[in-house]
Amino acid sequence: MPGVRKHWPGLELTVFGGLDIQDHRFMPNDPGNRLRGTHVGLRAGFDVWYEPVRNGMLTASASLSTVGNSYWTRAAAGWRFLDMIWLGPEFLASGDERFTELRIGGHLTSFRFSSYEFSLGAGVAADNNGRQGAYGRLGVLYRPFGAYSQPEQSVPF
Repeated sequence: MPGVRKHWPGLELTVFGGLDIQDHRFMPNDPGNRLRGTHVGLRAGFDVWYEPVRNGMLTASASLSTVGNSYWTRAAAGWRFLDMIWLGPEFLASGDERFTELRIGGHLTSFRFSSYEFSLGAGVAADNNGRQGAYGRLGVLYRPFGAYSQPEQSVPF
């Protein structure tokens, strides 16, 4: 999606928005669900990464859509560990007109290997249908060599 990214010392903000096309097929078929089929709407979101102190970070992300009034959010705090990764708690909430899910757990963020950056999360999840259980999350980001030539204390986003 088109957007803009701004970078300041210790702070990075990304804002994006655009067309959202979703196609939902349900198994078994749910003819009463108004989200069944193809829908066109708008989506907008943001990501913010803030390092208020050298070894501490706060991050928040959200993505909102007019299709089914769906949303996804994440907030996390972290502390730098071995000058390589960030560790800390995370909270996620997502849903739409008919469904909500909350997750709380821990994360390991910014583990780098070559041009790849990984983020892991795990914890417990609960939804509005009364289900509870564990969750796991894996994020992978590709950054070509030289994509960030900032000093090491800059935002590792």
